[in-house]
Amino acid sequence: PELAGYSPITGRGLVPKRRLRKAMAAYYALITHLDHQIGRFLQSLNEYGELHNTVILFTSDHGELLGDHHLFRKSLPYEGSTHVPFIVNDPGNRLGLKRGAVSDSVVELRDIMPSLLEAAGVPVPETVEGKSIWKLALAENEGEIDPAWRQHLHGEHAQGAQSHHWVTDGKEKYIWFSQIGEEQFFDLVHDPKELHNAIADEGCQERIRHWRVVLMQELDGREEGYTDGERLITGKKPITVLSHIHGIAQI
Repeated sequence: PELAGYSPITGRGLVPKRRLRKAMAAYYALITHLDHQIGRFLQSLNEYGELHNTVILFTSDHGELLGDHHLFRKSLPYEGSTHVPFIVNDPGNRLGLKRGAVSDSVVELRDIMPSLLEAAGVPVPETVEGKSIWKLALAENEGEIDPAWRQHLHGEHAQGAQSHHWVTDGKEKYIWFSQIGEEQFFDLVHDPKELHNAIADEGCQERIRHWRVVLMQELDGREEGYTDGERLITGKKPITVLSHIHGIAQI
């Protein structure tokens, strides 16, 4: 209604097709430029004889919706925003991993630090919340599943009426918009582009209840009061810095 799609810096809206094509072309150009710089970096490592003594992990802090669901930028919990690359390159095979292996387990940015520290032979501090991915990768190379690996991820973002929480195992995703109470559920295996919100589908109700409980467990004890243990409570104001962290920062 507000014709947001006509704004050149819009975060959402029906953008004219020509402008959308130009925006996509510009984004792909940025990716190409980055590819070139990575190539220069790898070439330099090779010239200095360090390529086979280097472990490289390529990722990104977030994605770009780029018109998915008529949305742009990041912040929202859809795949275009949240599903980022996590690619390991080990030219010297120093880690003994199978080339071309792909893991279906959920990893996140907190796993970068412990993974690279372990690869370098440096102790991982006990305070680190992420996990090193190498044991996970070795287990999957042998056709096994690491039972100690996390079963899901919880994410959140404070964004006014669009403030939300979500949980996913990479195959299913449950989203709760905490200020308006809207729920969404996506079967990422059969609907990877998240085109169908299955929250009302009769056959999905058991899985939706499962993920709703998982989210309540994640939010249990949070000072916003998002849950009483029995239900999710809509309208609780998000706190961007929790008090125990804020107190430490002040000290």
